[in-house]
Amino acid sequence: MIKQLIILFSLVFIIILSVSVTAQDAHYWTQTYGTRSTLLGGAVIGSVDDLGATFYNPGKLSLSDDLSFLFSARVFEFINLSTKPTGGLTEGTSKSQFRPSPSFIVVNLSSDWLGKSNLAFSFLTRQTFDTRLKNRYVGVSSSSDLSNEILYEGSTDEYWGGISWSHPFSGKNELGIGISNYFAFRSYRSRNSINVQSLDTLSRVSVLSGTREFDYYNLRILWKAGIGFTFESIRFGLTITTPSINIFGSGEADINLHSSGIDIDGDNIPDEFLLSDYQTDLSSDYSSSIALGIGIYYGFSKVKVHFSSEYYGKIDKYNVLTTNQFVSQTGNVLLTNHLAHALKPVFNLGLGLEYLIDEKFTTYGAFVTDFSALDRDVRSNHSVSNWNFYHITGGASIKFKKLEVTFGLSLAFASDNISIPMIPLTPSEEIDFIYQGQNAEISSLRIKLILGLTF
Repeated sequence: MIKQLIILFSLVFIIILSVSVTAQDAHYWTQTYGTRSTLLGGAVIGSVDDLGATFYNPGKLSLSDDLSFLFSARVFEFINLSTKPTGGLTEGTSKSQFRPSPSFIVVNLSSDWLGKSNLAFSFLTRQTFDTRLKNRYVGVSSSSDLSNEILYEGSTDEYWGGISWSHPFSGKNELGIGISNYFAFRSYRSRNSINVQSLDTLSRVSVLSGTREFDYYNLRILWKAGIGFTFESIRFGLTITTPSINIFGSGEADINLHSSGIDIDGDNIPDEFLLSDYQTDLSSDYSSSIALGIGIYYGFSKVKVHFSSEYYGKIDKYNVLTTNQFVSQTGNVLLTNHLAHALKPVFNLGLGLEYLIDEKFTTYGAFVTDFSALDRDVRSNHSVSNWNFYHITGGASIKFKKLEVTFGLSLAFASDNISIPMIPLTPSEEIDFIYQGQNAEISSLRIKLILGLTF
């Protein structure tokens, strides 16, 4: 009986952890900003020529001819996530969402007193995630009646806002330098609830139930500097993004696990346990890595080629929330309930193409990698999206005097065979409490409808 319960409990955490793929907080190239930049998949570090330069390359901001007010939006996005355990007692699950997608707004603040320099304010959504998943199972296994209910609720939002400055240097060729100063505000909440029951042939009822919740907010600061070069039909760009510096943040951690009637050691005597802990006013500490980017552009008569790549450094394992040690109500075991995170180095690249049909109509296409930075070799519980995404984008732009309309579709897909550890507690050096790996097939599909306006 306990074997079936542990399998179910492991499956619970596969489902719970897997749904957070849509957050993609271990991916760096999920979001794109700016109208033309979006249709090129964000592969514009060396060629961005609108106010999207505030994010992609501040050095290019002063080399743009027309810095109009920019409103860019991916109006809607469809997200589907499927999980298929390769073992266990239930079939796979599928979750779909159709919702508005985040936007990007930039305002040009340049004026005569700045001379040749340019100044702009930008506000962007760096990450967003909000979902609720409920799974119910009733069945029979090994002559035992089994029932479980699983509920996952999670949300993550991160917003960047700040000022960008850029200055040009004119000569035979053009050179621009610039820097963006961002304040990053992040909010995070996840709650898992589990209720598993088993009835054996002797009408004995066993129960395994639990809830686990993390909640925090965090404010930090970071900088992104860039250099842009223009050599006739060739353009070039370099960027560096600093690691973030925490300003302040707070959070709470809650866990409650209970079993009754479960025979863990096989001696036909129920091994019951209870552990519960709730801690508030915990200091939050969220870290982001250094990033180095490079972009190259070459313009032919009607075809323009854009290439960009970016390297993100390693983040060693650390605690976003560090809890005080506590003792379980049964067994007097010393435990912790940290929210831990770790990221490995990542190298992404993208290729964008645009074809000028005439002066008013241009078509675009792009392919971009979006590799996960989550370190599979480190036990952490903040994020589980350790599979790689690939983005394909296509669209067009039409000019009507001073108004430019861009539209297109973006497709992102991922598929992987992964092993998810069942971790009811934070990975702890003190104890491994019911630790078991479980294999599952993960697949995800994201379709975005793109609409942009520049005027």
